[in-house]
Amino acid sequence: MADLYAPGELTLKAVQKPDFDHGRFDTAARYVYNSGGFTPEMLESKPVRALIDETNRVLGSTITVSHETPPELTAALRNNVFIFSGLKTYHSLSEVGLSLTNKDGSTKSWPDFYNEVKAIDGQYNGNYLYAEYNHAVHSAQMAVKWHEWEKDGDQYDLQYRTAGDERVREAHRQLDGVTLPPSDKFWERYLPPNGWNCRCNVVQVLRDDYPRSDSDKATAIGDEYTRTPKAQMFRFNAGKTLEIFPAKHPYRKAPAKVKKAVEQMAVELRTPQEVVDFLNASEVRRAWFERGFNSLISTTERGVNGYTDMRGLIAMTKARLDNVLAGLTKLRQGKEITFDEADALATFWHEITHNRNKPGNMRMTSLQTQYMELANEFVARKTLPEFYEGVGGKMQHPEFMADRQSTGYNRWVRNYCKVIELTGADAEEVLSAVREHLFSQPYAEQDAGLVNALMQSGALKADGTKLKRSEVKRIVKGCLMFGEDMLQKYVESIR
Repeated sequence: MADLYAPGELTLKAVQKPDFDHGRFDTAARYVYNSGGFTPEMLESKPVRALIDETNRVLGSTITVSHETPPELTAALRNNVFIFSGLKTYHSLSEVGLSLTNKDGSTKSWPDFYNEVKAIDGQYNGNYLYAEYNHAVHSAQMAVKWHEWEKDGDQYDLQYRTAGDERVREAHRQLDGVTLPPSDKFWERYLPPNGWNCRCNVVQVLRDDYPRSDSDKATAIGDEYTRTPKAQMFRFNAGKTLEIFPAKHPYRKAPAKVKKAVEQMAVELRTPQEVVDFLNASEVRRAWFERGFNSLISTTERGVNGYTDMRGLIAMTKARLDNVLAGLTKLRQGKEITFDEADALATFWHEITHNRNKPGNMRMTSLQTQYMELANEFVARKTLPEFYEGVGGKMQHPEFMADRQSTGYNRWVRNYCKVIELTGADAEEVLSAVREHLFSQPYAEQDAGLVNALMQSGALKADGTKLKRSEVKRIVKGCLMFGEDMLQKYVESIR
């Protein structure tokens, strides 16, 4: 990595230099020294992870978020920066590990070793990091601009512009003034930044104000001036690839197990806010919240697993919140989750399901609240596969779709499911009807949704005749009042 960046490309203004905590590198280097070397398995250790996080903090700070920036774009760019930070850390600490021994194989003294550590730190987290930071600022800006330009289609043209001074590289000067529509293949390769410390820009222009360039000629010029491997890696469009750093960067040359370890770290959810950001980073998941999702907190309120204000806040007990973080992380990593994690995720989905009600929260009687919670938990547990698919994992612990003993609503839901079975109602039709009513109608009227769903789905008496509405209403109320055996006897007694 000694010649990763050309010296002339590392000159930055003081205001552009990031504030990196070099103490994190010293701590990681001391850990490598005490361990007798550096191995890929050490990436997940606390000292090394702290160094990855510090690098990610610095480079990730270049991604500014506004209301106009799509969450999907922000999430993808942040993921790319984290992976870059992890691979950068691997390479820098690999060099630290190689500096551990003398030529005769003996271990260097700490002072001698530390002198080399400082040189490596200065290279990776001084010169290199400065260039990478500057690149990330520019690349993130262009990615966001590209997203806006794509919305306009080819209504406007795009024009390549250099900084116009004596510092402009000849390769970039040759592209100055190239004017082509966003759909042109030229922009797949030559959207700035086109090198370390590139200051070039692209702007929208009116189609009638500038003549269009010859696309093939412009691309050929770009190709001619980017023949070296160092230059070729900048042939990419950050807005299209959703990557801040080029895929062919030398840091990417790492063992497969290193890449896998870093990629798995990249999808970890370690704070409640990261869960909020993750759910908001998908249009599918955002649709789960009628009034948005902006806060996930821990609660010490007694007698609850969690609650929601249905205005963007979900609260869960500390233990369940920790299991949500762990469970979502494992699902994103393709791993198996524990029983407790699945139970916590079912609670989380229950609270999310509350947020899908369009009318919103309201005052209710105790009985109305019970009907509402019965309907909500029934829909939540029967749609658990939707949740797992939405977060990118496979359905696990399907037993929670039928029985979840950690919730106080379990008996009510089991009773309602038993009624569906005893009356011969179509289970899928019942779910569809209850779901539709739950999402669209006031919470105080959920008893009607539970009753209508049974009547519309073919619920019959034991003798095969149709149940009256008054009978179905008593049965649904019985779901709240009776135990399972008593409810079954009651349903079977109706003639």
